[in-house]
Amino acid sequence: MRLVGGLLRLISGLLGLAFTLFGLLMLVFEVMVWVPDSARAGNSLGQVWFQNDPFFGLTQSPSIQLAQVIVERKLNWPELWSPGITTILNWPSWVALLFVALASIVLGSLFSRIALPGRR
Repeated sequence: MRLVGGLLRLISGLLGLAFTLFGLLMLVFEVMVWVPDSARAGNSLGQVWFQNDPFFGLTQSPSIQLAQVIVERKLNWPELWSPGITTILNWPSWVALLFVALASIVLGSLFSRIALPGRR
């Protein structure tokens, strides 16, 4: 149990660090875009995902649809996609990425309590 908790803590900490870096990079990008062209600033995470999809130009993004299918059908949790993930996809990209980073860090701290139950 200690090894699994430590491994989960490490993975969630690395994910938290990666999402923090991506969120800060998106914040810098938003500021750099906002200065010359304020109309393009504040792109939502879903819009950024759609624009950076390899199949950009299609009417719908295959990767977003694949993610939806995985969450709704394979994980059998449609409530997670509809109010949860779609809400995050509508947030500004830097806010959404920093939120996911914070959630990963909180999960890491919870996993550390599982790994080391006697330590607080």
